[in-house]
Amino acid sequence: MPPEHSDAEALISAAIRKIVHIDMDAFYASVEQRDDPTLRGRPVVVAPRGPRSVVCAASYEARRFGIRSAMPALVAERLCPQAAFLPPDFPRYQAVSRAVRAIFVRHTNQIEPLSLDEAYLDVTENKRCLPTATRVAQTIRAEIHEELHLTASAGVAPNKFLAKIASDWKKPDGLFVIQPHQVDSFLVSLPVDRIPGVGRVTEARMAGLGIRTAGDLRTMDLALMERHFGRYGHRLHQLSRGIDLQPVVADRASKSISAEDTFATDIPLAETRPLLCALAARVWAASRQNARLARTIVLKLKTKEFHTLTRSLTPDAMPASLDAFQSAALSLYERIDLGPSQLYRLVGVGLSNFQADNAAGLFGPEAADPAEVLHAPNALPSTLTT
Repeated sequence: MPPEHSDAEALISAAIRKIVHIDMDAFYASVEQRDDPTLRGRPVVVAPRGPRSVVCAASYEARRFGIRSAMPALVAERLCPQAAFLPPDFPRYQAVSRAVRAIFVRHTNQIEPLSLDEAYLDVTENKRCLPTATRVAQTIRAEIHEELHLTASAGVAPNKFLAKIASDWKKPDGLFVIQPHQVDSFLVSLPVDRIPGVGRVTEARMAGLGIRTAGDLRTMDLALMERHFGRYGHRLHQLSRGIDLQPVVADRASKSISAEDTFATDIPLAETRPLLCALAARVWAASRQNARLARTIVLKLKTKEFHTLTRSLTPDAMPASLDAFQSAALSLYERIDLGPSQLYRLVGVGLSNFQADNAAGLFGPEAADPAEVLHAPNALPSTLTT
């Protein structure tokens, strides 16, 4: 066995953990279908009303037409005009999410939320003394289905990285388990685009280096990886070997919530605006779970030359709606003065400077991470930016 494989097994066996990643299936849309029987089996799109509206969630029936979250609602309507378009009802989703958390707590207190509809659970030791992490995941999924009449997918693995991949492996309403002794064989043929954080641009750069699978990543020298991908190169080097020592951190207060994406090709500033609105919708939805109020809106841009620009705004009163939040974020463009010929490779938007509050959030008292970054899944199509 090659040395790097032995290293991975040694690290796994030295600190064996049992991690479950739970991901509710098409959460907002599924709640709508559950509560309105006439919507069951129909394509359902959850999106705010307004000219800049973007899709918050799409039922699996709608996804068959190519509709995805963060897509402009006007595009979704063209793809499936017969779909039911509904405004989001965040208080109702919060109530359901709290009920999901109540089920989690029966099994463990080590719960790290990622967003409104997903969380990591460390069940190395579980409250019910169930014999395996797989049994814990099966029981949680059954309780969600029986009590809340919703479905959830779950991934079980020895670390967070693998559990996250596993939960998406058999969606919807699926369970996938990666045992410690299966890590090496599972990763060898894993396409790099299944690794969290690898979007279309990074995938294309990897392809240029002959990297298409995690197995290919293992053959790359660490120094070469860091030269091409910076600090993320070291992370990729470890993940390709199944190494992820990040713990499940329960109820850690967010310092910021942001979303960003890299374009398939560099584009002018004006063409970044539609994607900014889509990303703002993701941030707005995530912020609805946070008990505390943000004070600052942040715009992030990265130029073709990899220079990062940030502009921020701390208004007297924060926007009270998604549309107002998008307008405030767009107003920050007026403070970008690099000229019309400048091209950009990344845009992001965020909320920061959260203020303390005693209210409870969704899956936990606070959102998940001190700097929670919501990357658009698999990178948004470049057509959304034109």
